[in-house]
Amino acid sequence: MRASFSGIEIARRALQAQQRSLDVVGHNVANANTPGYSRQVAVHAATRPYTTPQLKHHQVGGQVGTGVTVQEITRVRDQFVETRLRQEGQNLGYWQELDNGLHQIQLIFNEPSDTGIHNALDEYWDSLQELSKHPENEATRAVVVQRAEVLAETIRHIQGQLIALRDNMNETVSVYVSRINSIGQQIAQLNEEIGKVSNSGNNPNDLLDKRDVLLEELSQIVNIEVVADSNNMVSVSISGVSLVQRSQYFGLKVVANEDADLGYRQQQIVWEDTNSPAEVRNGELKAVLELRDGEIQNHIDALNEWTKQFVVTVNAVHRSGYNLLGAEPGDFFVGLEHRDVASNIRVNADLIADPKLIAAGYHTNSDNTELDWGNGHNAVRLASLRYDAPNVFENLIEQYLEENSYDFGKEFVTNLMISTPLPESYNSIISQLGVRANEAINMTEKSTVMMKHLYGLRESASGVNLDEEMADMIRFQHAYNAAARVMTAMDEALEIIVNRLGVVGR
Repeated sequence: MRASFSGIEIARRALQAQQRSLDVVGHNVANANTPGYSRQVAVHAATRPYTTPQLKHHQVGGQVGTGVTVQEITRVRDQFVETRLRQEGQNLGYWQELDNGLHQIQLIFNEPSDTGIHNALDEYWDSLQELSKHPENEATRAVVVQRAEVLAETIRHIQGQLIALRDNMNETVSVYVSRINSIGQQIAQLNEEIGKVSNSGNNPNDLLDKRDVLLEELSQIVNIEVVADSNNMVSVSISGVSLVQRSQYFGLKVVANEDADLGYRQQQIVWEDTNSPAEVRNGELKAVLELRDGEIQNHIDALNEWTKQFVVTVNAVHRSGYNLLGAEPGDFFVGLEHRDVASNIRVNADLIADPKLIAAGYHTNSDNTELDWGNGHNAVRLASLRYDAPNVFENLIEQYLEENSYDFGKEFVTNLMISTPLPESYNSIISQLGVRANEAINMTEKSTVMMKHLYGLRESASGVNLDEEMADMIRFQHAYNAAARVMTAMDEALEIIVNRLGVVGR
């Protein structure tokens, strides 16, 4: 027989369910502006009806419902969109960081401008052209030395800034590794809490949101793969190697590469337990490594190689002429004895002390014996390097390298003898930088558009719409009021049964 108090129980369950639903609505409204928060929904389900069918039980009128319960409180989340966000986040992080780094390289070269190498070169060529017209004028010679010093200082300054940027990127590797370790530890701790809540049969919605925020941040830094298990715990790996395995965390660390050929203490990323190299394939950290070991280092090497070619060519031509003092011509620039010529290029101190030593003249007679002190032919040849390729003076360059025992290798000589003027060789460095920078800008824009689209999809599914929440609040409030009215009605019915039934006629 159905109990008389079952109606009150149904009303009680209804009140509790609507109240719990109102609590969920209030939680949604409170977190409408919380980053990473996913809208939550109270899922209602009818409770087990009365009575349970039995073999010999005669059922009249069918089963009677016993009310409602909140089966679960779940968050609205599209896992496909979340996966795509993490994947695209890696690409966006990579291209944004690469774009920033390439932009800094462009700012260092600062071309075209009045303070770049190209402008300093032009002024140097102009001064040599003027010297060819007035080779006996000491003031003109002093201008040549001054312009040469400006050019050398500009090259040294730019090379120094590139090296400083590379060193900065090297230090940034440690910063990113520390951040990865911190996020990994937090994910492992959240996994443990999430597993406990899930094992109790509940949904750890807020903890899952917090973990998803960390996973999204981590995906911007490095390429990760995420796999969830039945207890809502995740395993996170980097290029197939586990960073987080449920509640366990496996850290990264940096070690210094002591290779002397690098010229600096390069930070390398390895796994803490095994000391094996960590492979980074995408994300901001990949861009930092690529900038340090690729883009920046390539431009350091390219500028150094170009400076070496410039100094060798100018010195070889300069030594073929004669100066106002009749002394043996020396080098115009020094610094070839250093590995990094671009960091050490300077004007010969003898020329700074006495500009008369500039070899502006050139033998014009066949036996190279007649000296014409008003001769500026060698200054013309030096100035012609603005337009003529170094291979015009191939014999002079080979003789210069042999006399000074400079063994820069066959590749250096081969590259130098390519029929490209020195200014054009420098311009090609800047052009390649511009192409690469434009690629980074375009890819960043494409990734940004894709991320905005994915964020829009997530917001449409998981975002809190205050208008919808207000509608739900009114709906649950009316249901709560109706349940309260049912409770009142049942209470009045029972009051009649208990206090008034059977007392008639007493």
